[in-house]
Amino acid sequence: MAPRLLSLHGMAEDPASSPLPPESPVHQFTVLRGMSVVLVIETTSWYSGLLQAALARITLEGEN
Repeated sequence: MAPRLLSLHGMAEDPASSPLPPESPVHQFTVLRGMSVVLVIETTSWYSGLLQAALARITLEGEN
């Protein structure tokens, strides 16, 4: 049964072989609720992180 497990194609790749170069900048976006940090988003894409942080804020405002 072990050889079947090794042939799965959905397994994650080795982190050492990531497609991004190690010198790419990482941007952090902090989502607050009141004065508490709820979520910290780390991403290499500034626009994607900004969008994710905005969506998280909208979601949290609806949970009052």
